Amino acid sequence: MAPPRTFPIRYSKLSRLFFAPLRLGAWHAKVELTDDALRVRMGWAFRARIPRRSIRRAALHRDVWWAIGVHSDRRFKSWLVNGSSKGIVFLDLLPPAKGRAGPFAVTIERLGLGLEDPEGFLRELQA
Repeated sequence: MAPPRTFPIRYSKLSRLFFAPLRLGAWHAKVELTDDALRVRMGWAFRARIPRRSIRRAALHRDVWWAIGVHSDRRFKSWLVNGSSKGIVFLDLLPPAKGRAGPFAVTIERLGLGLEDPEGFLRELQA
């Protein structure tokens, strides 16, 4: 089994300053890819373990300038975890994965990640 590959979440300079004291900064956030799972964490605000077999589609997405942090759609099925508006990758999941947003259990059908190396993540995911 290959060692886990870590992909840091991308932060803008301003969000780095804002999120660090909230324990949501780079020290408390990561995306980790193993042979069988994707693990995502952004401090206390979000965490999920997604079986790789559940990832049906992965693609680069346009910049998301209006949302930084942990966000969901109105149905609480699509989630975005980012520290910058750039480097966004969206994953479509089937079956949906389970995770936590703060203290709440959530179901994840679609997950957006703001990554420092989105292209490298996609390459590794497809390997």
